[in-house]
Amino acid sequence: MVDPLVQRLLERAIDSPVKLHLLLLFHENPRLEATAGAIAERICRDIWSVSQALQELADDGVMLRAATAHGEPVYRYAPLDEFVDAIHRLIRGYDDPLERDLLQRSIRDLASYAPFRRASSWDAQVA
Repeated sequence: MVDPLVQRLLERAIDSPVKLHLLLLFHENPRLEATAGAIAERICRDIWSVSQALQELADDGVMLRAATAHGEPVYRYAPLDEFVDAIHRLIRGYDDPLERDLLQRSIRDLASYAPFRRASSWDAQVA
């Protein structure tokens, strides 16, 4: 069973495999500042999913987004205080192969509902 604090983090912010990959990358390299294109190239994923994941992570309070001189956003790791303990627990749990499997399974399950969760939160903001 996934730690309830970690599960809440997954439900609120890390609801896709791409976001998990980005979280692991930025957690290991906390001073990294880069554009979506540079990050996509670094992790060998498509620019569209990386760009969307970075935007959502910034909206959810895991990343910080700033504009460059060229107008392209630059992202850096800056989780909200409320996420710090959960992120540390997730990282620690990810080192255990059995818990890693549970985390990945939970994220895959959440990923199938993520677009609907985003759509409903957008509808609530518009209304």
